[in-house]
Amino acid sequence: MINRSMVEQVKCRWREFRREPSAFFWVVFMPILWMLALGFAFSKPHPETYGIGWQAPAHPSAWTEALLHALRTDPQLKFRDPDAEDLRTHMMRGEISVIVTSHDDNKVSYSLDQNNPEAVRAQKYLDDVVQRFGGRQDVIAKDFQTVQVEGGRYVDFLIPGLLGLSIMTSSLFGVGMTIVSNRKENLLKRYLATPMRAYEYIVSHLCGRMIVLLAEFSAVMITGFAVFHFKVYGNFLSFFVFAVLGAAAFTSIALLCAARTRSIPMISGVTNLISLPMMMLSGVFFSKNNFPEWLIKATGYLPLTALNDGLRRIALEGQPLHTLGFEIAVLAAYIVIPAVITQRLFKWY
Repeated sequence: MINRSMVEQVKCRWREFRREPSAFFWVVFMPILWMLALGFAFSKPHPETYGIGWQAPAHPSAWTEALLHALRTDPQLKFRDPDAEDLRTHMMRGEISVIVTSHDDNKVSYSLDQNNPEAVRAQKYLDDVVQRFGGRQDVIAKDFQTVQVEGGRYVDFLIPGLLGLSIMTSSLFGVGMTIVSNRKENLLKRYLATPMRAYEYIVSHLCGRMIVLLAEFSAVMITGFAVFHFKVYGNFLSFFVFAVLGAAAFTSIALLCAARTRSIPMISGVTNLISLPMMMLSGVFFSKNNFPEWLIKATGYLPLTALNDGLRRIALEGQPLHTLGFEIAVLAAYIVIPAVITQRLFKWY
């Protein structure tokens, strides 16, 4: 039941957020900076380029000179001057991926780190250019057709993940830090002298977080629409409702973390322990499909994975809410179970 004290507590949550400039920066501007940096870095319209190191005999043959000219005129190959510094030093710095050496007997050799995926791609492309220079022709004629896949860009994958990450960090750190700070300042002890019960205080944080969600949701989506022409192919209201479920789940987790904690360093450590593994395993920046199969299944039960997967299925695949039964069940469990435990464990002082 909503009463006046709960309404006033919700107002307090908004005032606390509004009066803290650092919180406003992390919630509103940090996701935008991530989006701009990664969106422009990985959504280039031009082909991938590779850094190449060149080695040749002191008196190169005409064949070597012709090969060097053919490689230098290729737009996807960037050459490093071998006289400037040791080529292996440039390779360790990541400035070049492959060192190609031309020999007097019209042969070439490649030096690369086979554990570096970019170096492997560079070597394959470089060898194709070399072989074509030597006269190789394709046995079968081929043609390429460019297909524009809706939601297929990296930035389309990135924006729902950044929204999920923003919801997680703002909820965990914003709610947890606020409660522990209030407990440390004996503000919660004063609440104990009022008729307000623990569940009302807990619900006020859940409701207050929804108001903050409006700010971060609007910031991420407006930037995505304006800068990268991001589209939500599903129902936009369903997209927002699912984001609300995610915010409620992480707020509930934050309430449980702060139920008895009195130290700011302690709550900071606990929230970092929870958030950092999910940031790496839940497919925020890159697909989690490269993980082992058992790890993919295990991470499916993490709240951030459920949130990101659901947001992407609505935004990129156009899925309706009723098809996201598993993701909704996972988030609902993280809403209900921590909230019930928090009500029993919550300590005012």
